[in-house]
Amino acid sequence: MRTLLTLMVVGILILAAGTAMAENFRQETDQMATYQTQNPLLEGQGHATLTLSPMFLEIHAINEATVKTEQDLLTRLAASQDELEVQRLVHRLERLDTERQLRVLKVRLKFARLEGRYDLAFSLRQEILQLLQRETDSVM
Repeated sequence: MRTLLTLMVVGILILAAGTAMAENFRQETDQMATYQTQNPLLEGQGHATLTLSPMFLEIHAINEATVKTEQDLLTRLAASQDELEVQRLVHRLERLDTERQLRVLKVRLKFARLEGRYDLAFSLRQEILQLLQRETDSVM
């Protein structure tokens, strides 16, 4: 289950990076003159709309917020002169991934309950407890 979560998060991050790169690529190609032949059969069909699930959107927002927080903390760490402040920022950076994992698991748990998948909800709760246990063990 942990591997599946890791793969899902990595996939989301790859998708986000690909989207950012695609926007840059599109801006560059818009400036160049490109001529393509038009297919009259496709013009009347309209555009397809991709609908993303609410769970995906929440997880994506969590990942974006985590990346922004990490960048802010790293910026503050680079500018910090105080040893106590550096230790506090490093500790916060170390905990950031665990907090993100907990938030993602809570979102998945919420949607599992809404969908009536109580067996999945139970296993997600167990995973949350294991993650919290590992975090408290590493502190001690």
